Amino acid sequence: MNPKLVFKRVLKSRFIGFFAFVLLTSCQPNTDSQAELIQRALHEPAAAMQLANQRLATAQYNEALYWFRQAALLGNNAALEHALQLQQRVQGRLASAQWLQQQLDANAIAISAVSDAQRATLGLWAEHQPLVSGFKHAQGCQLTLQPVISQQLGADTWQRLLQQWQQDRQLSQLPVCFLSVYTVNSTELACTEDSDSLIQCQYNVLNSLVAKGTFSQLLVIAGRGKAGYNNGIVQLPDNASLALLRHEFMHILGFVDEYQLAARNAQQVCQLGVIYPNVIIGNDVTGYLQQWQLTPEDITLTAVDSCQVTPLQAYRVVSQANVMRFYELELPDLYFQLAKKAIAQPEQLMPVQYYFAYLARQQQNWPQWQQFMQQASAMGYADATQALAL
Repeated sequence: MNPKLVFKRVLKSRFIGFFAFVLLTSCQPNTDSQAELIQRALHEPAAAMQLANQRLATAQYNEALYWFRQAALLGNNAALEHALQLQQRVQGRLASAQWLQQQLDANAIAISAVSDAQRATLGLWAEHQPLVSGFKHAQGCQLTLQPVISQQLGADTWQRLLQQWQQDRQLSQLPVCFLSVYTVNSTELACTEDSDSLIQCQYNVLNSLVAKGTFSQLLVIAGRGKAGYNNGIVQLPDNASLALLRHEFMHILGFVDEYQLAARNAQQVCQLGVIYPNVIIGNDVTGYLQQWQLTPEDITLTAVDSCQVTPLQAYRVVSQANVMRFYELELPDLYFQLAKKAIAQPEQLMPVQYYFAYLARQQQNWPQWQQFMQQASAMGYADATQALAL
């Protein structure tokens, strides 16, 4: 069977339930010729809606979207709702938000035609932005994260994750604090929505937040795709689970993945003399035990694939597969104890300000570089202090 036909049938099925009432209207007899209807649709919203319904009924989604938009620009608010929902399903929420923002900026669509709920869904925040309060641990804040969201789904997801964190047997014991959620327009943060790739965002729009922030890590819940941690930024999709958050959080503390790393990452991670909480590179067991104040009886060396693309062998320090191999699995008790030790030395964890100093250096913004580097140094991060001394 032609793959294009299979895709077309699958895609068509996704819209049948949602647009059932629209399809029903499209089944009404059409006495106008298409040419006449198109001419009328340039000025009459009802005619544009009729064309959109016809195109939708025959799975011509791009054409249906065009005519829904035409009807919306002629003042039909129902057409605007259809256009936004159809575009989200065909092109994604970011593309929908960008189109709507363009129309609002051009006064082609009145702001009164868009509800607060519609704007929040797309991440075009009205004056009253959704707020998820922060959380301060009873034992204090050895590590503080700043949650960032760009759409309503991200806010809802973070509300759920924060509650689950506080109920988790292990995570709830860690002296970790979360500030109140920070919202930024989706069109500015512009997080990617490719399910097969790592999520990428325009982090430079967070410069002012990082510059005045009393936190060392960013937790960005936005976009769709693969989660990741890099340079002080935990990036999660806006439908993330607690298990996924836990896995990426462990990266903040220096834990490395126990599956085969990509060549570029392996070259950075797989180096002799570098000590991680969960993995030993090569055979430097003595240095590992000294670093984490453990005895040989505390660990069970088990080969893992982390450094498979390099000449070095990596070993995890527990026997069972765990959260660092498959994020849905459990956090071993030893890893939990090591996590507490890592958090007890927050000055060893790279703050996001250090990364933003690097970005400022790329742009040759030296005053901003100085500010971010001073912030990182004030947090006790030795590399930042050394950079300022040069």
